[in-house]
Amino acid sequence: MTESEKEHIAFDVETSRILQILSSEIYDSPKAFLRENVQNAYDAILMRCTAQSLPVAGCKIEMTVGAGCLTVCDNRIGMSEEVLKNNFWKAGSSGKKSELAQRSGVIGTFGIGAMANFGVCTSLRVETRHIESKVTLISSARRDDLRIAQDCIDLERVTDAREPGTLIIADLDPSYPIDEVTACEYLSQYVRFLPVSVTVNGRIISQEAFADTLVGKAEGFEQISSRKISTGEFAGTLDVSINAQSRLLARLTDLSLNGNPITGEAFFVQQSGPTLGFRNFFGLASIPVFGCYELGGFVNLDILHPTAGREALSRESIQHVANLVGLIEAEASVDIADSNAADGNQQFQQYILSHGLIQLAHKVRISVLPAETMIALSDVKEYEPRKTKHFYTGQDSTILKRFANEQANLFHISQANPRRMLQLQFLGQIVQLEQVPEKTIVDRIPATQLTLEEAMFLVRLRGVLFDDYLMPDIDAAFATISHGVAFHVEQKEGVLLISIARNMPAVSMVTECYKTARDVFDGFLKDFVRAHLYPLIRDHVPFSTKQGRDALFKRLKENKELFRLQESDYGAIEPLLADYLAGKVELSEVLRTSRGRASVQRQEVSKEQVGSVEQEIPDIIKSVGSSLPPNEFEAAPPIVRSDMASDMKVLTVAAEHQKLNNFQMFLALSDRLAKREGEFLRWPHTTKLICGACQRL
Repeated sequence: MTESEKEHIAFDVETSRILQILSSEIYDSPKAFLRENVQNAYDAILMRCTAQSLPVAGCKIEMTVGAGCLTVCDNRIGMSEEVLKNNFWKAGSSGKKSELAQRSGVIGTFGIGAMANFGVCTSLRVETRHIESKVTLISSARRDDLRIAQDCIDLERVTDAREPGTLIIADLDPSYPIDEVTACEYLSQYVRFLPVSVTVNGRIISQEAFADTLVGKAEGFEQISSRKISTGEFAGTLDVSINAQSRLLARLTDLSLNGNPITGEAFFVQQSGPTLGFRNFFGLASIPVFGCYELGGFVNLDILHPTAGREALSRESIQHVANLVGLIEAEASVDIADSNAADGNQQFQQYILSHGLIQLAHKVRISVLPAETMIALSDVKEYEPRKTKHFYTGQDSTILKRFANEQANLFHISQANPRRMLQLQFLGQIVQLEQVPEKTIVDRIPATQLTLEEAMFLVRLRGVLFDDYLMPDIDAAFATISHGVAFHVEQKEGVLLISIARNMPAVSMVTECYKTARDVFDGFLKDFVRAHLYPLIRDHVPFSTKQGRDALFKRLKENKELFRLQESDYGAIEPLLADYLAGKVELSEVLRTSRGRASVQRQEVSKEQVGSVEQEIPDIIKSVGSSLPPNEFEAAPPIVRSDMASDMKVLTVAAEHQKLNNFQMFLALSDRLAKREGEFLRWPHTTKLICGACQRL
């Protein structure tokens, strides 16, 4: 048989160490005891003012810091002996769960405030008198003497004439020094808006006007709406304001939760930093707020509750704020949608895009070409109704020019999101606009279906491109072009195919000139090429020195062939155009004939029209005194005899004369050339000239 011995071991804790550990784990800072003592004092004030219907603004909380000691004094409800024993000194037991405390909207309800003091204090003394008692209770304890479930706290009852209230006196641990500046900086974030007077060594750190701070944040904003809003849970009055940068300011007042009134308000500004939670104007903690608008501001509501350590709000409180933010974003978006801010507020655009509220994008603007202006998406359908409309998502300059013209408007989609996606969905789903096709459909009109004026238009167009732009390889035609496109230019096998919309107003203007004012037809057609066609073909026009020289040289070589033509070979171009329109000849034949006809004027000279300078203009030979200018590059004086008339077409000189530059034969100008170039020839010039404007040798 085995004998055994049994004994009991006492369970014990090192209370002072446990208090320090718990305080550091629960609270976010050793300075948290400052906040806890001020909060308890404020709760006491709220309860007395509620019980006796007193104004809160006349109350005060006084704190002194210095010489390793801290005191906190309030002049309100005080503690009874029961509350002092069972709530203040008993961790985890709160005296603020009564009906009076709930009506007063007290801040703390966990009953661990005294423990916070022992995290940084070596001893604590409490002097308190309840409003319904004539006895002052004086209680004290040292941290090192504290033992769990043992009578280690002193209590003294004193009868005196002091006012109701509580005085806390704490001796600070040398490891956690606290001075006035530190105390003010830490406490101000929690007490700055309290209506009661809170002082630290006589310096007031409270009673800032909450409304004034909101007005300061709202500076520059203009209210655009104020209306009642509600969901299944919350209801209230929402004021929406917008500033010049299209930022949102929202203020929610007169709140109720499930029909029960809530004391306080919510105030948010777009992209203004974190959101701070308050309860009865006492600062609690930052609130995580998520949403498209990136709202930040203040939420001062009596439904907000902090966690035990006050470093955050309870999960239920955070959910309440999240629901309010969701309500504000939804309702404010409806108001912004009808304002000009809809076009400038990117967060609004992201919100309606992510929530599928495309119809609210009606005030978002889009670029329209060729007017190069911005219009609201709601105006797209009625904008210039006679024109065809398409939208384009890319950046190709050729497509932008092709589909934006006198007959068609092109709505250019933004390259930046969320605007881009909103424009695409609005135009596709609501306006039901067609996108620019991948390929333009071009149906060229055969010559047999053209009028005489249209055929002449193409002939002269080809001539202008050949003569003025050195572009010989051109195939121009009228066409029916899809989607309201005015021109279609395409390089194919070395030939530039130019298709022109037949119903283009500018074309009708030029062809009408051929019928009614043929003398200005060429000028109008050249203007047409310069204003409408050149921007599309300039990449094909010889532009560099080498390209221009090569093109001119090629043309000069073409002109070297000699032809002997009889007068009977010449005729008017109209009959040839008639053959072209009937399909009997090709356009190239018409062009070749028109160029030859336009560039040749035939003159006949008889022997009776050949004379001499000496006989026709004798004074020129007799006045041989003048000499050539000393500089060979200077122009000689002109020989002008505008008052003399002669029927001669050829003048010869018997002998060379320096005054005539040793020329011995002079040809008369034709009437057409004299009329066209006479002014030019009367000024100093050289006949060995290539005129760049006309490319004439």
